[in-house]
Amino acid sequence: MEFDRKELRKTERFHQIPIFSNLTGQETGRILRITQELTVPAHREIFKPGDPCDGFYIILDGRVDIRIPSPGHTTTIATLSNRSVFGEMSFLGKRPRSAWATALEETRLNKIDGEAFQAMLDKGDIAAYKVIHNFAKLIAGRLRRVEDELLRVLDSVSPERRATKLAELQEFRQTLFRDWSF
Repeated sequence: MEFDRKELRKTERFHQIPIFSNLTGQETGRILRITQELTVPAHREIFKPGDPCDGFYIILDGRVDIRIPSPGHTTTIATLSNRSVFGEMSFLGKRPRSAWATALEETRLNKIDGEAFQAMLDKGDIAAYKVIHNFAKLIAGRLRRVEDELLRVLDSVSPERRATKLAELQEFRQTLFRDWSF
């Protein structure tokens, strides 16, 4: 009985995470079976650029800093907290990690095992497909925010340079849509 209550609480917690919010209880249970809960001490690196990707993470409690390499230093691109997902870009792209993820304080994570998740996809498990669909929505939202920020920054550029930069942005958009076959 106690086990059932624990599982129910875990399932309810997962439904609060946007990429799992539309899964049924049974679908969530299948995803939970391939997760591992980790506690990462403050200032400990979770992964770094070049590390192989073995899954993705959900922050249960704590904060994680995501940094990318820049010439001569690193740049923080996000500070994430509860219910945030990270590591999904390398997972979806089947590529090594491209950033550092570091716990800023003691942080509890759920790690979704990459091989087990891929096996769910290969078997046609609807739970895995729902998560991928939710990733697509999440990434589309991020892309929209990046474009909005680019346009905001362009507003501060002189009118002569703005026209050139807008043309470059439009060319980049066209390349994306041409190269990304749908």
